Amino acid sequence: MSNSASHGATRARKPAFYLLTAAFFAFLLFALRESMAMLLTAWTSGYAFPAHRVHHVMIGGMLTVFTVLIAVQLFRPTKRVGALQAVVAFVIAAFALTLVASGVAAAGEIMAFVIPVLLIALLHPARDQLVPRLERVDRRLLALGGIGAIGFGAVAVAEYLRHTGPGTEHVLFGHHEFLLFTMVSIGLFAILGALRPTGWRALVYSAAALAILFAIASLAYPGIEQGSSLGTIGALAVIAWAVAYVGFAESVEREDSSESDRRVATTA
Repeated sequence: MSNSASHGATRARKPAFYLLTAAFFAFLLFALRESMAMLLTAWTSGYAFPAHRVHHVMIGGMLTVFTVLIAVQLFRPTKRVGALQAVVAFVIAAFALTLVASGVAAAGEIMAFVIPVLLIALLHPARDQLVPRLERVDRRLLALGGIGAIGFGAVAVAEYLRHTGPGTEHVLFGHHEFLLFTMVSIGLFAILGALRPTGWRALVYSAAALAILFAIASLAYPGIEQGSSLGTIGALAVIAWAVAYVGFAESVEREDSSESDRRVATTA
């Protein structure tokens, strides 16, 4: 009887996963559509909030990446483990850091995103692979990812200090807080990407894309009124890191593929 119930639960898990993921994706499109649109609208000449361009670009970019990473779970999810790892890392970072920076009430508002993500992870067809593993880690790539994580961690500390400092408009709107957990998330993506799980490119390219987006926005809008602009040197350093990180990740993958091909040839 217990075996039959277990088998039934296993069969029900997959459709439940797809149903929940599709529903959550639809919810994100509805709830975040205006925020995601800022990824494009914040660049326009007549933008209504010119002193918030950098923050709005990053809010739009991070939420768009988050939504896309959810959407790709609807197609061959067992090949998209890295994408879901990124989603889980982001919501955990957002909840934990909001709890620290703004308290229980503010963190509670994020539960509408945390709970569905955790349920999707529990129902995921490859949920046993969601816990990070070291089998495929490349130490060189991990070191490069770690450098990025340290750099973005330093930016996150600065954002926390700004958030807890004088009550500017950026503080009142929660912009520094959002940048705080976004910077931490980029660092987490970089480290998790170095572990090269199934679908590792989602982690690597998400980290690089968000890093470059931040750098370009900082170069385009360097004024102190933006609140979080990196400055020219910082922005160029971030772009150099992102390009090197992606390039090296692809190089490591090619090395592994070549080695695998040689082993197959030798065995044959």
